[in-house]
This record gives sequence, C-alpha cells and structure tokens, in this order.
Amino acid sequence: MKPTRTQQKQVNIRLDDETLARLDTCRTELRDQFANIPTRSDVVRMAIEEFLDKRSIGTGHSTTS
Repeated sequence: MKPTRTQQKQVNIRLDDETLARLDTCRTELRDQFANIPTRSDVVRMAIEEFLDKRSIGTGHSTTS
C-alpha cells in the first residue's frame, strides 16, 4: 500500500545538469501515459520504486547476499 501525501517524508537530492536533462527527457517520454506531464519528483519516485522492486527491497525477499 502506498502512503498518502500526509504520510510521505521529503528527501532532498542534488543532481548534475546531465542527470536533470535525462530526467526531463524521461518526463517528456512519459507524458502520453499520464493526463499531464509528470513532475521531476514523480519521475524520481517512480525510478526509486522500480529500483527497489527489482532488488526486492522491503518485500522480505532481498536479492543481495
């Protein structure tokens, strides 16, 4: 279950210009899947969730040794 906005915590990150440009390209590519173009924060959240899902983090089935 995903947390509601009131349950979310803020995490600040610094990204270089190249990474921000790649993030913006991703936002543009995702715009057809959403009613509006997703925010940078939306894309970062999606990327983190995908990364953690691939590693099975938080599921009790970690793929790390």
